[in-house]
Amino acid sequence: MRTRAISGTVIGIVTIIPGLLGGMWFTSLILVVVLIAAYEIHAMMAVNQLKPSLITCLSSTIVAFVIIRFPTLPYLSAIVSVLLLGSIAAQMRYRERMPIAEWAIAVASGAYLGWTGGHLAAVRELDNGVWWLIMAIGITWLADSGAYVFGKRFGKHKLAPSLSPKKTWEGYFGGIAVSLIGGFVVGLVSPLTMIHCLIVSGLVGIFGTLGDLVESMYKRQSNAKDSGHLIPGHGGIFDRIDSILWAGVIVYYYVILLVH
Repeated sequence: MRTRAISGTVIGIVTIIPGLLGGMWFTSLILVVVLIAAYEIHAMMAVNQLKPSLITCLSSTIVAFVIIRFPTLPYLSAIVSVLLLGSIAAQMRYRERMPIAEWAIAVASGAYLGWTGGHLAAVRELDNGVWWLIMAIGITWLADSGAYVFGKRFGKHKLAPSLSPKKTWEGYFGGIAVSLIGGFVVGLVSPLTMIHCLIVSGLVGIFGTLGDLVESMYKRQSNAKDSGHLIPGHGGIFDRIDSILWAGVIVYYYVILLVH
C-alpha cells in the first residue's frame, strides 16, 4: 500500500501541474503517455506468435493524436497516406508470419490510443478546460474507486466474465453512484452548471468502463495481469489511463455538442 500511495502521489503531481498549465505542456504529457501505452501494447502482443511493428504502432498513435488535437494542421491526409502505404509495405517482408494481422493490430492499436488521447488533450483547450479536465480525470478515478469498493463488498454478479472476471454489476453501479456524487461536488465549487456536471459525471461513470474492458481484451489475449511494470504498485501506463481515455472522448463531445 505504501508503494501504491507514493506512486499515486507522483502520478497526481505529474498530471496536475501540466493540466493547470495547459497548452503544449498538457498536450505533450498526454502524447508521451499514449506512446508509452502503445509500447506496452506492442510488448503484450509480442509474447504471442504475432509480432506487430513497434514503429507502425507508434507512428499510428502520433498521427491519430495529431489529427484530433490539431485538426487544421496542413498535409494531414498526405501524412496518413504515407503511414498506411509505408507500414503495409514494410509488413510484406514477413510473409512467413501473419503480416496482415500484425499490421492491423499495430495500426488499430495506435489509432485507438492516439484518437482517444487526442480528445483528452483537446478537453483542456475548451472553455473552462481545467474544470472539464477535472470532470474527465477526477470523476473517472472516483468511479474506478467506487467500483472497486462496492464490487469488493457487494459484488456477486459478473459484468463481463469472459474479459474481466473480477468486475461485477454491483461494482459498476456503485461506481456510477460515486461518480454522480463527485459531479455534484464539482457543480457546487466550479463555474460549470450543476445539470452539466451531473450529466457528464453520469456518462463518465456509465461509459468510462468501456476503456477498461478494451484493455482487458489486450491482457486476456496476451495472458498478462498488467500492461506493464512502469509504475510500482500500479502496473503499466495503460492500466492507469484505460478508462480516462474514454472519459476524455465523452467529455469533449458533450461540451462541443451540448454546451458550446
